[in-house]
Amino acid sequence: MSNAVLYWLFLGITFAVPFVIGVVMMRMTNRLGFSFLLSTALNIAMTVAAVYWWKSVTTDKFQMMFGMAFYGVSAVNVMVLEFFALFSIRKKLNP
Repeated sequence: MSNAVLYWLFLGITFAVPFVIGVVMMRMTNRLGFSFLLSTALNIAMTVAAVYWWKSVTTDKFQMMFGMAFYGVSAVNVMVLEFFALFSIRKKLNP
């Protein structure tokens, strides 16, 4: 696979995995703070690993910065979307 395909694959994985883990933990424990912190820590760890990988395989500075910015935007989007999803689940579980 090319680096471009791997980039989008890693971007999708770093977006989906923390979100799914957070929702599963929220359904199991019904603890908003714990679920959010666990998924955020996983999100940050996976994003940092993906950014270091992208930096190591890219030679063009513009492409490297643009790709790293996408990873950052994706990480923030996951945190915001997940918080609202977990908050919604909490309201449904605790009427």
